[in-house]
Amino acid sequence: MIPAAPVWFDALHVGDVIVGDDGALGFAYTENWLATEGAFPLSLTIPLENGVHRSEIVSPWLANLLPEEEQLYILTNSLGLDRADTLAVLNEVGGDTAGALSFGVRSDRSAWAYTPLTESYGVADPEIALERHFEDLTRRPLLVGEEGVRLSLAGGQRKSALAVLDANGMPVLRLPDDGDILAIPRHGAPSTIILKPDNPILPGIVENETYCLRLAKAVGIASAEATVLPAGSRNSICVLRHDRRISRTGALQRVHQEDFAQANGVPPGRKYERGTLRGPDLATLLATGRHLPPTDALTLLDQLIFNILAANTDAHAKNYSVLLPVGAWPRLAPLYDVSTVLPWPHVVQYFAQNIAGKKRKPANVDARHWDVIAGTVGYRPADVRKRVQDLVDRFVAHRVAVTEAIKALPGSSGGYVEEAAGLVEENALRVAGRLRRKENSGYGCGSRG
Repeated sequence: MIPAAPVWFDALHVGDVIVGDDGALGFAYTENWLATEGAFPLSLTIPLENGVHRSEIVSPWLANLLPEEEQLYILTNSLGLDRADTLAVLNEVGGDTAGALSFGVRSDRSAWAYTPLTESYGVADPEIALERHFEDLTRRPLLVGEEGVRLSLAGGQRKSALAVLDANGMPVLRLPDDGDILAIPRHGAPSTIILKPDNPILPGIVENETYCLRLAKAVGIASAEATVLPAGSRNSICVLRHDRRISRTGALQRVHQEDFAQANGVPPGRKYERGTLRGPDLATLLATGRHLPPTDALTLLDQLIFNILAANTDAHAKNYSVLLPVGAWPRLAPLYDVSTVLPWPHVVQYFAQNIAGKKRKPANVDARHWDVIAGTVGYRPADVRKRVQDLVDRFVAHRVAVTEAIKALPGSSGGYVEEAAGLVEENALRVAGRLRRKENSGYGCGSRG
């Protein structure tokens, strides 16, 4: 076996991806990293131990760092690489990935650079520059081939990772404000925001996701900070990266994370439960909380409840994540990638995981199903039902304020906000109504389904 790709945390050599004689990938930590105070593991499935970690864990973990579907196809065609050659692709684009690690070339802070979008596209209007950027992404995902850009974002949706600079050209960790500059990170510099442009196949997706994330925060669930950004004739959702932080000295730093597909050793093609090779079910996702502090394990249950109440049927294993910070216990990442599917009947309406053993649509979730969910993690069914009702009450209490806040954002369409808010509340109230009917009729009378 030979080292094929060094893995870096800033200038620290974490370990090496190793290629066996048969082409299988392994991973080995360096002695220096194992001896480093506060060292974090690559993954919950790859503990801080000597020796080579086996391919069946390492290979899917690496694959989950790359884009999927059409985005991966265009990316690898542009690079002249095989889509199955995960390591070769990461060596090309793995300078700024989900989490804290860089692949192939270490992140040298002295070389970090940021190019404003207006400068890159030769226009003075920041909105037009952003619109040009989105057009650019259709031809070259993640700006593949751009000088100094080595970026990878997971998932099949078209998206971009940029940095917010203040008026003095310094990177800041906040959503864009008046006077701030959007810029392309180069030479290993970290991005600070993720942008997803509007999508004609999913009309209103920008307002929809922004509403859901803001609603989650309003009801008390930590969620990714998000806003709507206008882009000429288009708009986009802008999300602050939760895997970034500002150090005590004011320096921008990466924070390591992994999604629940990585944490459970499954490749991106198995992020959904159903399929020839089954992915993580609800019990597996909730059991991932055993690695977290008790309060975070409860928050994980809240995230799952929120996704069901909001009818976020695409809440697959890659839409939950754990943070692995320096010198600290693993923590649950904030809620992200949440939108209600209800405005789009042409999109798959079934939840990504079976509920109570069967695939179900939002309208099919009944009172007894919460008891089954409670049983998977050893909670009292009455406590889970009470928590569901509590969150529904908060949905209703905060709907108007959150709706008005999103409608007031530049680039937002009020009709799409109202549509998402109304459908989310309707679904949540339907769930609550079934809880009350079941309790009033004498819960636990043996109904099945």
